[in-house]
Amino acid sequence: MSFEFKSRTEFWGHYKKKAGGFLATLNKERTSILLPEEFDVEDVRVAEPIANVLHTAKTMVEGDLYLSGAKSFEAYLGEGDSFRVGVSTLLKYKDRDPSAKPLALDAVTEYLHNKFKAEMVRDIEADDMCNIAAYNNPNAFTIIEDKDYWGCPVNVYDINRRERGIVNCNKLGHLFLDNKGKVRGEGRIHFYFQVISEDTIDNYKANCFSDVKWAAKSAYNALVGCKTDKECFQVMVDTFKMLYPEPKMVIGWRGMPILIDWFYIMQEMIWMAHMKRTVDEPLLDVKDILDRMGIKY
Repeated sequence: MSFEFKSRTEFWGHYKKKAGGFLATLNKERTSILLPEEFDVEDVRVAEPIANVLHTAKTMVEGDLYLSGAKSFEAYLGEGDSFRVGVSTLLKYKDRDPSAKPLALDAVTEYLHNKFKAEMVRDIEADDMCNIAAYNNPNAFTIIEDKDYWGCPVNVYDINRRERGIVNCNKLGHLFLDNKGKVRGEGRIHFYFQVISEDTIDNYKANCFSDVKWAAKSAYNALVGCKTDKECFQVMVDTFKMLYPEPKMVIGWRGMPILIDWFYIMQEMIWMAHMKRTVDEPLLDVKDILDRMGIKY
C-alpha cells in the first residue's frame, strides 16, 4: 500500500511519538498494529510554477524596500562557499543538506540579479558585503532578516521587527529576552553573545567539543551584566577556559585530528561570527585583541 501526505506529521503525528495522524486512524481499523518503522518514507517536493515564485521574490524585495523608506539601494547575492568554510576546522560552516536547497533557487538568483542589478560576490557572503556597504556610512542601513547584523556596527532595519524602525548598532548595546524567552540583543554585546553561544543555522557552537552543557541561556547569563567591551572579553575568556580546562585531541569535520584548547576554540568562534567591515579585512587576531585590552590569559 502507498499513501501521499502533505507532511510526515500528517502521516504519523508528533515527530518523536509517531503515534498519531493517519497511521493511528488506520490502526484503529486493524487487528494487528502497523508500526512507523514498517513504512518507507520518501520526501517529494513539488515546485510551484516558476512565474509564481519569481513574482513572490519580486514582491518581497519591493515591499521591504518600500516599507523601510529607502531612497536608493544596493543589492548583493552570494555565489559559492565563503572563506568561513575554508577556515572552519571544528564543524563545517553552514553544513546544510543539499536536498534542502530550494527547487527554484538558481532561477530566483538569476532573476534577482537581473531585476535589481544585484552584484554577485564570491569568497565572502552577501551578508558581509551588505555590512561593508553600510559600515562607516551614517546615511546607510541594511535591510535585514538575519540576526547576525544586530552585532554589527551599522544601522539596521529588521523586516521582522518593523516597529523598531532603523536601529544604530554601533555601540556596546544590550541583551534581553523576548516574550518567548529567546535571547535577543543589539550592538557588540550581541556579537559577543554569538561567539560564546551557538548558531544552529551557520553551524558553529562554543561547546562543540566540550563536556559541559552550555547553550544560549548560559551565554546570556554570563554576558548580560557586562558594561564594557573589556568585561565582555573577560567573560568570553573565562567561558572558554571553563568549557575547555585542558587541551584535548579531537577529529575535525575534515576527518583530521586537531589539538585544541580554549584559545583555539575562541579564535575559531570569532572567525565564524564576525562579519567583515572591509573586503580585504584580515581575520581577527584574538591574541592581539586581548593584549590591547590588557586582559591576562
